[in-house]
Amino acid sequence: MHEVGAAFVAGLVRVGSMRASLSAHGHQSQTYDDAGDAALIGRWSASSGTDVYGLLARLRSATGVDGAFVVELSGEPAGGYAVDYHAGGHGGVLPALEPMVVRDAEYRYPDHPPAGMLRPAAAANDGRPTDPDVLVEVRTLVEQFVAEHTRRSGAPPDFGPGYREAEILAAEHQLGVRLPEDLRALYRVIHDDGKESGLLGPFSPAPLERVVAWYHEDRPASYGWNDDLFADIPVVFETHPYGHVRRVSRSDWWVTFAPDHGGNYAVVDLDPAGSGTYGQILSYGRDVDGPIAHVAGSVRQLLHEVVATPDWEPPNPPAHEWLLDLDGSDLADLVAASADRSVIQFVHLRRADRLRLTDLAGLPHLRAIRVLDVRQKATHVDLAIPPGLPVEQVDVTAEHFAPERLATARSLRYVTLAGNEAPVQIAALAALPNLVRLDLAGAVVADVSAIANLPALRVLTLDAEQWQELLATGWTPKNLAAARLGGRGNVADAEWHDAMRRAGQPTMRHRTIRGPR
Repeated sequence: MHEVGAAFVAGLVRVGSMRASLSAHGHQSQTYDDAGDAALIGRWSASSGTDVYGLLARLRSATGVDGAFVVELSGEPAGGYAVDYHAGGHGGVLPALEPMVVRDAEYRYPDHPPAGMLRPAAAANDGRPTDPDVLVEVRTLVEQFVAEHTRRSGAPPDFGPGYREAEILAAEHQLGVRLPEDLRALYRVIHDDGKESGLLGPFSPAPLERVVAWYHEDRPASYGWNDDLFADIPVVFETHPYGHVRRVSRSDWWVTFAPDHGGNYAVVDLDPAGSGTYGQILSYGRDVDGPIAHVAGSVRQLLHEVVATPDWEPPNPPAHEWLLDLDGSDLADLVAASADRSVIQFVHLRRADRLRLTDLAGLPHLRAIRVLDVRQKATHVDLAIPPGLPVEQVDVTAEHFAPERLATARSLRYVTLAGNEAPVQIAALAALPNLVRLDLAGAVVADVSAIANLPALRVLTLDAEQWQELLATGWTPKNLAAARLGGRGNVADAEWHDAMRRAGQPTMRHRTIRGPR
């Protein structure tokens, strides 16, 4: 290890550090200047006698580790050095590079259901043939489309022969559902629209074999929006028009059946919300920024739209996010002047000085609030949430705030606080029965030990000093599904990583040496 340290400082041209991860397949590394920013701080090579990477490979071999091996080197040119290494661990996770631990991989946030959802009664399959009246209507609509397509292009679209009833039933058996009558009828009439004729507007029905394959890829069903426990915005926003689509991140009963060959997909919804219809068409993909989009009430409605209006395209869903630069404007006045307050579900406020979150009371469907501006930190934010708003996430960076002002917002699930200068107390957050995620790594907190009293907490992010203080109280992470070390971690944080691991996960070896100055 001393040989590695000496070679490192011999190649330095400025004070700094290097973090490197090594495996049997090679290495990755990053160097940092004295301020902790990524920077070029030196050069190392075998020809110059500073073969740090070769020496690190020898060090890894000498430790006998079969897996992750992380080293942090720090020093100054021709001066002293320190070498930390960290070996072993679960699945090759490197705490210096990925300072997080998932203790319960099965845990899901509210509105993020896992696979295995209860099948709705309407999706049960009794084996009956396609409704003959629906089949006649769909066949007529397809024939009208074919006639218009032929008139405009000079040739009919190539749909191929439709599926037999037995083939549709076999596909449904693999899906575990009964498809809506009009989608069944469509597949009785056509095989697919792989050549993108525009039969369903931008969406082209895929062969049933592809539909089955898509459904069973990774996990059943579609979408899976922001299911990661550390996702920036874990809130599931509601699809507009409200009340038609269940507010979930994914569903076993969304069956993808038609791409637009541009990164977007149409799904048929077999488990609608109260105002929706069985078989309504939704879409997700590259151009859907936010919740899954409502396209039409049914395949038949889509066909009617296209037949009535060739080249029909579905309308864009209203923007659910409002990015607002205040620049001294009154927030309440801006809310009152907003064209359609009912569609706004996420507000990101920037260029703010003093703010009252109660000024957002005119946004009845608001679910997430962010006050963050890397150019101008807010001076003071009053965190009180207007009564009756369904706010689930608050992410605030400001010089001054009082966490106890959040205590009446019982719908809150995800809270991030940062940027304050004077210590604040968080004990009042124990009144939040649904607070499942908390990030205080960027905050100055006087009572870190109060975290032990948060009844629903499952995901926690703290900085190294906060973790040390919390663990020193005797608190254990037994109820956490995941933990993260905020700020720039380092190899010496191995102890934190081991404290967070579940019983049965492998421990990690850690050693530090220092050289002469």
